[in-house]
Amino acid sequence: MDQSVKLKGEVLEVLGVCMTNTRPDSVHIAEVKYWHLWSYAQQAALIAVSDKDPKTYLYDLIDDPERRAKRIAANYADLYFKSATKTHGKVQFHWVALAAFVVKDIVEAFRFAREDVLQREWKAAAAAASDGKIATAWNALSSTAASVARNSPVADVGSVAITDASPYQHVLRTYAALAKGNLWLFMDIFPFMWFFLKYGINPDGSLNHARLENCLSERDWNTFQIASKTAIEDLPFGPKWIARMSNWLDKDVVYKKGQAFFEITPSWSQDGGYGAWSNAARFAHNYCKVHVKEHDKGYRTPASHYWGKFQEAFYVMESEHIELSRVVKDSAATAAVVKARNFKATPEIRAAYLEIIESYSAKSKLKNQQEELAFIANHEQRNVLQPLIYNDPKLIETMDMNHRFSRLTGGWISPQFKVVYSFSPKTDDPKLQTVFDAPDGVIDRFIGKNKSLPNEGDRMNFVADIARDFNRLMFEKRSYMEAELRKIQGWLNA
Repeated sequence: MDQSVKLKGEVLEVLGVCMTNTRPDSVHIAEVKYWHLWSYAQQAALIAVSDKDPKTYLYDLIDDPERRAKRIAANYADLYFKSATKTHGKVQFHWVALAAFVVKDIVEAFRFAREDVLQREWKAAAAAASDGKIATAWNALSSTAASVARNSPVADVGSVAITDASPYQHVLRTYAALAKGNLWLFMDIFPFMWFFLKYGINPDGSLNHARLENCLSERDWNTFQIASKTAIEDLPFGPKWIARMSNWLDKDVVYKKGQAFFEITPSWSQDGGYGAWSNAARFAHNYCKVHVKEHDKGYRTPASHYWGKFQEAFYVMESEHIELSRVVKDSAATAAVVKARNFKATPEIRAAYLEIIESYSAKSKLKNQQEELAFIANHEQRNVLQPLIYNDPKLIETMDMNHRFSRLTGGWISPQFKVVYSFSPKTDDPKLQTVFDAPDGVIDRFIGKNKSLPNEGDRMNFVADIARDFNRLMFEKRSYMEAELRKIQGWLNA
């Protein structure tokens, strides 16, 4: 039968079918099983990052990772407040509040990538020269390093000097990794917390102990109702999506047209062919900006509606193809997505559930809340994000380079890795932020050993620092923190 029905403007998934018979006064008891409820919980996560079509009433995933991030941050904040409301203050989810601040900073990272890197002119003349289409004289004249030094900030010089990638590649590499990690972590953890709130707490605010004790072993993507299961299969960075994106890359007519502008015959001139190349680049950039939406299909990174402000749109598109092609070929990362989407409860999630349950009757909930945060943080970092994004050698290269410049200059050249405990992405109050691997002094800044955020041990130490600062602020400045969380909650319909 049809897998959805329309009711009062909503599309409700059919989670079971009850057979009828012709016997008068017969009664059939329809049993709702845990996999039904977990399918609903997964649907809640999908709806949170989707828009409903007013004509079909169906939900479509938001293609823009930045808008998705706003929705994710808002839904984490929403769970924080709703958990206290439904239980009359007996339970207050803790990890979700911290997650709201962290994802809010991911929104800022996306903005920085677009406005501070992709929108400016990097002018990588050697990128065009190296393809053999332009006179050898210009190739010799304009080395990559020389071009960057003339036209870009110091960080761009470093990106070319110590790696094999352009600033555009580095920022798109990070952009894609954040988009992947943020989405799949939400798909994993949000349903656990939503389920606790929706089905683990009775209407009167009491706990449904039997349900909470038996539900976790039943969450398994393989048992989801077909519509929920298929929707998860189609999400970005999964095998089906990777295959579709590979085909999209091969058929990107906008990119191919941009390349065609550079199909010029090298000729002798006093500028070594630079004038012809510069003119071709100008046409290619303008063409890509104007036509970028014609071959989008939800794969453009960033989303196509941002590209009108990219001064070097063709070079950004060139870097996009390089990085997305790398994503296509990264079978280990795709395998990590397949493993993550099973959504089975780990020992850390089970322990977090126990802490939340115990907090219900505890006089002081502080210890339980802090333990809940610690268990889920271990799960998210070690079980989900490490294999999903941080094992990527190229991402390690990019993030380590960024941190090198950031630590050396105090964030002046490259942004610091940090969590800011406010709705604003920036603060002048050092007590309202936790900075990764902050130097102890001048000597440490210049000659101290740098830590690596992708390194699991270094990152878990950072997570411990974040938890310490967050717990302190939630104890000492709860009114302030909740006011900021309310602002983040305002992104629910972003």
